[in-house]
Amino acid sequence: MPSDFGDESGEKLFDWMLRLGEEAGQAAMSRSAARVSMAFRNATGEISRTSSVETDAPAEDAPEWAKLNLHEFKSLPEFETIKQVIDEKLNREALRHEFFDEGEKTYLIFKVDDAPEVSRCFSELADETTRACKKAEQRLSREHGRDAPAKDKAALKDADKEPLQDRVEAFRKSAELAESARGINREIIDKARGR
Repeated sequence: MPSDFGDESGEKLFDWMLRLGEEAGQAAMSRSAARVSMAFRNATGEISRTSSVETDAPAEDAPEWAKLNLHEFKSLPEFETIKQVIDEKLNREALRHEFFDEGEKTYLIFKVDDAPEVSRCFSELADETTRACKKAEQRLSREHGRDAPAKDKAALKDADKEPLQDRVEAFRKSAELAESARGINREIIDKARGR
């Protein structure tokens, strides 16, 4: 591999960039999962408000259908995939629904009587998102460990041969990276809650 770059430093830079890319990708995945989960939880609140609105109109004039604005989901990456997930979940629960585009807005239309069930489905999707993210993080961690070059695996086995100061510095850097990822997730959650 050094011949690919001309010297050993090129290989080290390449390895460093790969590690950084994997860690940044994992942090982006965690941030996106937190945003999707929060969007599902916020939608649950909106659905609950929709079903609890009382009207003075006679029962026969009461609205039969409700609509949920999916603006929070639309701002997320892979909106079409998120719509498919919602659609499949509501279909499995046999809840009548449709997606409706009105200009730039997309709505989920569902029966008012089904609001508690739709709310439950969104709550379950929020929980499933969190579980899926944790599972993906574990898989990435395992794969990263498995794909490490043989010399990196040997270095892990001989960690005691590495000077203590170097190990402390490496741990400090990884802790700072993890803390910054948590801080970004907290900012997203606070922003979504209007704090």
